[in-house]
Amino acid sequence: MKFKTIIFTGLAGIALSACTSAPKIQQLETGVLQEVQNLEVYPDTANNKAKLTKFPGKCVIEFTGNLEAGKSIEQWAFKGLTLISGGSATFAKDGTSTANNFDLNAPEVQKNFLALRNHFHEDALAQCN
Repeated sequence: MKFKTIIFTGLAGIALSACTSAPKIQQLETGVLQEVQNLEVYPDTANNKAKLTKFPGKCVIEFTGNLEAGKSIEQWAFKGLTLISGGSATFAKDGTSTANNFDLNAPEVQKNFLALRNHFHEDALAQCN
């Protein structure tokens, strides 16, 4: 009987320590929820990163990647599962830049947004509802 008690106590201690050492995503009113780096994206970029930030009434994913010809920055605003706005700016090495807004109804735009959003943890994304 003592052996069963010792085993049970040991297992309970392990279970408690596993629950308390799990990473936690902070609940924020505004601010950066999560940042991820070195994503596999098309077109291929070097040293890329994406940051999920919560603002009042929406969240924004900002993606930054270095292309062979310069630097590209995309911003995607959304609430829950609804994409609100999206666009990009490209800064060429020769000093020129271009910017454009995405057609939110285009299937390829929706696909790119979902692929990028899927790089973030579900607990962080849950704060964007």
